[in-house]
Amino acid sequence: MVYGRTKSEAITISSGGTDSTSAEVDNFLLSGILFPATMTGTTISFKWSIDNSTFVDVTETDGTAVSYTVTAGDVVRVDPSGWAFAGQGWLKVVSGSAEGADRAITLLFRTA
Repeated sequence: MVYGRTKSEAITISSGGTDSTSAEVDNFLLSGILFPATMTGTTISFKWSIDNSTFVDVTETDGTAVSYTVTAGDVVRVDPSGWAFAGQGWLKVVSGSAEGADRAITLLFRTA
């Protein structure tokens, strides 16, 4: 049986900040997010860029932000089909609150 490829990308939200460093999508789809047990924010949203320079908010078709509830210390499952638009480019995670210290977050990707 053949399975798709996977990869993980570590990103960081700096102390006092809300936006993470960027992760290159590299023809993969977001499928999960691993949060540290010390995460301050209780929700996250996303920014996306085609050039790793100009980032835009990721929204649903009704204009609301794509967001997930943070489960500190756990993995949040993400439906990769919802990320088919972002098979290329870069993603940033945006915490709903300023983080109290540097926070390492792992984005989990898989092929379509």
